[in-house]
Amino acid sequence: MSRLNAVIRCALLMGATAAAFACTSNDAKLIEPAPTNAIFQSYVALGNSITAGYQSGGINDSTQKQSYAVLLAAAMHTRFAYPSLSMPGCPPPVNNLLTQSRVTLTGQPASTGTTCFFRRDASVTPVLNNVAVPGVTSFDPTAPVGPAASALTQLFLGGKTMVMKALDAQPTFATVWIGNNDVLGPGTSGLIGMATPLDVFRRNYDIVVRDLIAGAPGLKGVLIAVAQVPNVPLMIPAAAFANPTVLGAASQVAGRAVSLDPVTCAGTGLGSLIDFQYLAAIRLRPAGFPGTIFCSPISGGGQTDLGDFLVLDPTETASLTTLISGYNAYIKAKADSVGFAFFDPNPLLAGLKTSGAVPVFPNLTSTTQPFGQYFSLDGVHPSAAAHVLIADSLVSVINAKYGTTLIKP
Repeated sequence: MSRLNAVIRCALLMGATAAAFACTSNDAKLIEPAPTNAIFQSYVALGNSITAGYQSGGINDSTQKQSYAVLLAAAMHTRFAYPSLSMPGCPPPVNNLLTQSRVTLTGQPASTGTTCFFRRDASVTPVLNNVAVPGVTSFDPTAPVGPAASALTQLFLGGKTMVMKALDAQPTFATVWIGNNDVLGPGTSGLIGMATPLDVFRRNYDIVVRDLIAGAPGLKGVLIAVAQVPNVPLMIPAAAFANPTVLGAASQVAGRAVSLDPVTCAGTGLGSLIDFQYLAAIRLRPAGFPGTIFCSPISGGGQTDLGDFLVLDPTETASLTTLISGYNAYIKAKADSVGFAFFDPNPLLAGLKTSGAVPVFPNLTSTTQPFGQYFSLDGVHPSAAAHVLIADSLVSVINAKYGTTLIKP
């Protein structure tokens, strides 16, 4: 429990922390029969941690194989090589929410958030089909890869930009899921002023698509919308804490009795979204500090962050939702203008939440699926089951756009 704060913060960065550690990997190649359609002769996937296969605060070969991109390539019957990370990973994924233990090899010391295993050079291939890198923003796919770049960026892309690495595969089809990190960290932290402005996002995104298509004339593909941050299960409605069962579970995480502030959490304040990490922050407060959840900013006692950091009040939620909707309207327009398909995963992900498949508050009696079967243990990244749903949806979108006959995984 004492490490809960650090791990969840790592999750909020969509893999940026993982990328900070020096590690290498072997490249796994999946060779299938002839593609089902000529447009799938060479498929590349550009993106960030979700596309790369990051789950539960870590990444390894097992989670990489569960990416929707791998499933989609299998449906296409096309080659798909990815930068496989040796077990147990870099860093190894968490396998228990409460203890924060991580995947560990038998006979080896217990894995931590800094554990990183290396690539096997003998199996490295210079041409990758999954060029996604955890932690990237809309700026990064075409940005020069300099000495300050993360270790995973260097190792996955070999000093090239993401677009350059994708073009090495001479792609005939591409999926692009870029932009989640432009809003995820700012959204879950409550510091939405740090999100990428719409005009900057549009400029960045336009360059990515322009350079990709310029290097692969005739390219087909799908542009994927940015996920709405308020819908990730890590963000808990303040109103949920009015439930005694939820309050008891929250107190267990916080290590002291938790209560809602009767002033800031009254009325519309109950519509605020509280990052699950807020409870870990309470746990780290000095002994005797009250376990109060504030739903909007207050000041006093030197605690000026209360109700601001790790909280989205209704106004902030509306602003963030509007910004992401602006991103997605641009992505849809860009897809239309270049003749690509467009896929918005938000109705799918929101439906899981409204149906109850994703709990309002983590089920602490389950050490393996506290956020339900569709989200991994970090409360942000989709699980293997969700990747299947995403791949299924992409198959439908691709078939409808291009008249193909892909079969769902």
